[in-house]
Amino acid sequence: MAEDTSINYQHLFENLVEVAPWPVLIIDGALSVSHYNFQAAHLLGTIGSTKGDLKQARLDQLINDPMIIQLVQESVQQGSVWGGEYENAHSGSAWRITISPLEHQPPRSEIDKIEEEGVRGSGSNQAHQTYRYFAITIEDLTELRRLERVRRDFIANISHELRTPLASVRLLVETLEEAIDTDPEKAQTFVEKIETEVEYLTSLMTELLELSRIESGNVPMAIEPVEAEKLVREAMARMLPQAQRHRLDLHTEIEHGKTLVAADSKQIIRVLVNLVHNAIKFTPSGGTVMIGTALQAEGHAQCFFVRDTGVGIRAEDLPRIFERFYKVNRSRSKADFIGPGGGGSGLGLAIARHVVEAHGGRITAESAPGQGSTFTFTLPILVRGEI
Repeated sequence: MAEDTSINYQHLFENLVEVAPWPVLIIDGALSVSHYNFQAAHLLGTIGSTKGDLKQARLDQLINDPMIIQLVQESVQQGSVWGGEYENAHSGSAWRITISPLEHQPPRSEIDKIEEEGVRGSGSNQAHQTYRYFAITIEDLTELRRLERVRRDFIANISHELRTPLASVRLLVETLEEAIDTDPEKAQTFVEKIETEVEYLTSLMTELLELSRIESGNVPMAIEPVEAEKLVREAMARMLPQAQRHRLDLHTEIEHGKTLVAADSKQIIRVLVNLVHNAIKFTPSGGTVMIGTALQAEGHAQCFFVRDTGVGIRAEDLPRIFERFYKVNRSRSKADFIGPGGGGSGLGLAIARHVVEAHGGRITAESAPGQGSTFTFTLPILVRGEI
């Protein structure tokens, strides 16, 4: 087949490398980079760095992993396709790497030129030389592995959360069958306990469905202008009876309360109520819970916070408290607390995080054992004409 001289094959090759769906590096037998695409530069962390252009850089200078370099060297030596998956325990990254040999012969015009030079006395045999290169494709599996871990954790957690109440219901039903005719008062006690377990299961399923809908973006947000103060006072009114029942002082500390924020009032009040409920749960009688607002230092967002004088959260737990089903050490729930203590599905804070982020805000927590906790989230301040 005749070569189409109208095609710039060099340009075509570079475009093909660039549009490849994964990071691609083309190296020679000495492991020096000849070509690469943007995704490869991004993956190897050279975009905007002092490393600059990857061309002529050695592969072992770019990838600090002896196992990967050994794999590439074996492919170069054998001249065959090699591949494998590698995980870096330190960084948490996972790659699927494939090395494929590429053979390249000079075009006919170049061969003729070399042969002419040889005839004139060089005696070179370069006209028949085959240049060997190797294409390295890297598929980043890090996010896929993370999702697999999330799925496994979800299945394990939901199985654990369901197993305990279902086992309790089964045992209570068996005991109820024995007592229903002989001891009606005792039977009534068992019925009430079954109702408690069923309520927990119902609540768990409701929160799971709600979290799933929020994560998938299927919960429409009725965003409207609302005064920050109104959200705080509504949460205060709803939670004050519970705080009083557990002998806690519930107060507000409102700054810039008339500031208008863009929010779905129902969803944000739910977040505040959840945070206050948690504060009551882990604060001993005689303690204080504070709900408040403050203007963010930059003035672009309104902060909402719930602060308590409870038992606090350990530093190792703080980074994970907004994960689904994550529960801190149950020793936080002391027997002498008036509050309901432990329990819960471990979904409330995960739902709160997704709701706040769906509003364009951010939620954080600060705490130390024995020194209470402060949960803070932001909402965008309304700019006239936006809604």
